[in-house]
Amino acid sequence: MKRILVPIDFSDVTPRVIGVAQRLAKALDSEIHLIHVREFSATAAPGALGYGLGGMPEPAPMSGMPVPVFDPMPQIMPVDESQKSKLAQWQKEIAQGGLKVTLHEPAGMVAEEILFQADSLNADLIVMGTHGHGAMYNLLVGGVTKGVLKHSARPVLLVPGRRR
Repeated sequence: MKRILVPIDFSDVTPRVIGVAQRLAKALDSEIHLIHVREFSATAAPGALGYGLGGMPEPAPMSGMPVPVFDPMPQIMPVDESQKSKLAQWQKEIAQGGLKVTLHEPAGMVAEEILFQADSLNADLIVMGTHGHGAMYNLLVGGVTKGVLKHSARPVLLVPGRRR
């Protein structure tokens, strides 16, 4: 195992994930590839949420054609400077520990970008956290971890979040 991919989402479990990846990388003489994916945001088209001028509902279209609710061109979430600074700090700390570390910051759908980067880098392992939202949340919303687990052809090591 020479390349370990570590998705970063800035959740409470992220420091533990990085710690596990560092220990593995030292033991296996591996390099770490941190990845933070900037997500697309689906922005609502003006007036598409049922509020026209003056708070009055918009009239229904007469043609029977569906009205687009979301902008067909999703926008990339803006760069958060505090997150960018934290990524640089983690990269520096890992490097100071004597490990080779590379930071990747693609934009797109999170699970898909993680899997794409894993393939591009020929990663030997993906180390990522779990959040423990519960079955109902995962059923309604899904999850990045679930998507990576379901579609990854590579081993995935899950680091659990703290129980509440």
